[in-house]
Amino acid sequence: MTSRIALKEWEIVVDAVERGSHLLLLRKGGLADPGEGFTLKHREFFLYPTREHQRPEQVRPEFQERLRTLAQAASQPQGEIPLEVYAGVAFQKEIRDPAALSALERFHIWSAEFLQERARYRPELPTQLLVIRAYRLPHPVALPVQPEYAGCRSWVTLAQEIPLEGAQPIVENRRFRAALEEISSRL
Repeated sequence: MTSRIALKEWEIVVDAVERGSHLLLLRKGGLADPGEGFTLKHREFFLYPTREHQRPEQVRPEFQERLRTLAQAASQPQGEIPLEVYAGVAFQKEIRDPAALSALERFHIWSAEFLQERARYRPELPTQLLVIRAYRLPHPVALPVQPEYAGCRSWVTLAQEIPLEGAQPIVENRRFRAALEEISSRL
């Protein structure tokens, strides 16, 4: 099995997903996305790490040092994007009140200020909450960045198919099922 679909997400969020400390994605849509707001076009995708728009104050204090470390590391050569995580959407819900997310803090890394900021951005659009089941590829793939990947857009169609064989769940099955049940019951 292969895929060439990727969803752009902050590098710090992708890192937290890889560490098993982040199960949620929040989407409203990028400025370059067509139409009105975010559309869940694909239920499975690679997480395409980007540094666009991420700032230390948007994550809780305990994750700010990690964000700075990632920014300084820049381990990938210029012009390459590392793909290490494949994800599937396990649960989706529209959120209009960011206070609903405060009860889910242990499943994400965002600051309360960022959640308020996200709600104020294009307030006519609901925020899409996605609970993702993430898988680590057995071997990270570094792809050349293409001009069509640039910009503030959600979805990217990669220039090549990437194999998924051997990808392993990041969060153990029982722990993920318990988290999914808790998240859905709190919303």
